[in-house]
Amino acid sequence: MSKKFRQVLLGTLLLLSAHSNVTAQDFPTRPIRMIVPLAAGGATDVVARLIADKLSEQVKQPVIVENRPGAQGMIGVEAAAKAAPDGYTLVFGSSTTMAAISSLYAKLPFDPIEDFAAVAKALDNAYNVLLVPTSLPVNNVAELIAYAKANPTTLNYGAGTASSRICIEMLKVMSGASMTFVPYKTSTQALNDLMGNQVQLVCEPTGSGMAQVATGKLRAIAVTGPQRISEAPGVAAVAETTGLQDYGHWSWLAFFTRAGTPPAVIDKLSAELQKALANPEVASKIKKFGFDVVPSGPKELAALQKEAVAKYAKIVKDAGITPE
Repeated sequence: MSKKFRQVLLGTLLLLSAHSNVTAQDFPTRPIRMIVPLAAGGATDVVARLIADKLSEQVKQPVIVENRPGAQGMIGVEAAAKAAPDGYTLVFGSSTTMAAISSLYAKLPFDPIEDFAAVAKALDNAYNVLLVPTSLPVNNVAELIAYAKANPTTLNYGAGTASSRICIEMLKVMSGASMTFVPYKTSTQALNDLMGNQVQLVCEPTGSGMAQVATGKLRAIAVTGPQRISEAPGVAAVAETTGLQDYGHWSWLAFFTRAGTPPAVIDKLSAELQKALANPEVASKIKKFGFDVVPSGPKELAALQKEAVAKYAKIVKDAGITPE
């Protein structure tokens, strides 16, 4: 390699490095899209909008929330996977939509790990509640299991997300209860049919689930964590009435962007998101929806995602779920 060529190569590399630094320093210079792979109006959507508003205020650019529900979260995640690797598209995904989905579908149009770059974990301990119509004669999970065993072809459960489906499939496997899965495009559709008794069980995030209970049309029979929670103190944990001590279903929620996004841009996004989550007003509002604000950076999130992929692969296999 000649001295002149080395000088030209070095100059080019320095120019590219300088351009990358300027790009990261100036980022963002236009609106950011935040994809929520769920329908508008649910707890996750509301929380995403709280974070988006604060992020927009910090970076001085609009942060536009785009709801892309369907296929248990796959439609929204796929849209994010096809975005340009420039940091201008984020997806707000749960541990199920960003990990379990790889076990629920035989062929995905994206790879949850290879096609995404971890940006920032936002929330943890996102518990669910098990809901039944008030017309169903059960008040807790022990009674639900007994009813399902006495009426093995009667109960149907609805799920519009991967999280909701796995929540109930785990219960089926551990209890031996028989229930038939009915897929929905969104959780809202599943809840509407639950109120109409077309399905008899739904697993829903605590915030939106307890809001439905307040209408008097649905009954919460359990929370899916290891113990009762402050957001629903009158609702027992599954283990309290069943003895299923190993049962537990909760998730984290985090931000991802397209793989190949410059690391400096990812670091800036991560720092700004963690700053937004640390805002006391934002954290207080999020807590009301039953989430714990537990932010962390890209490295921690990437490790957490890989761990979740392995965890849910085992759950799906043990439940005997055939990938679609």
